Amino acid sequence: MITGRCLCGDVRYEIDGGISPIWLCHCSKCRRANGSAFHASAVCRAGKFRFTSGEDGIREYEDTPGYVTRFCGRCGSPVPQQLRGTEMVFLHAGALEGDLQRRVDHHIFTGSKAAWFDITDATPQFEEHKPREE
Repeated sequence: MITGRCLCGDVRYEIDGGISPIWLCHCSKCRRANGSAFHASAVCRAGKFRFTSGEDGIREYEDTPGYVTRFCGRCGSPVPQQLRGTEMVFLHAGALEGDLQRRVDHHIFTGSKAAWFDITDATPQFEEHKPREE
C-alpha cells in the first residue's frame, strides 16, 4: 500500500499496488504549478486509487482546455487527478510517502527546461513526451 497526502494533511489517499516509473517534467506549466525546476510525476490505475479524506476540499484550476490542476483548498498542495478519458490517475511523486520502489526513469519537455537548471543524471531525456513503446 502506498499512501500520500497534501502539506496540511487534509487530503489523504492510498494506492493499492504499484505506480509507474517516475518521470521529471520540465515544461513551463509544470514549473509554474509546482514552483520548481521540474515536476516529479507518476501514474497508477484508477481502480487501485482512493481518497481516504479531504476529497471535498479539493479545488481545481483549468489553464487551457485539457490542462487542469487540482490542489488542496487549504494549503494549495497539488493532489492526484484521474486523467480525462483514461483509467489512469496522475500522481505527484513528492507527495507520496515511503520508499516507492521506483526511481526516476526519464525527463520530458527538456526543450523548454529552466535555463538556470542543469540536468546532470544519465536518465534518458526527451524534448517533448517520451515516445510510446510499441
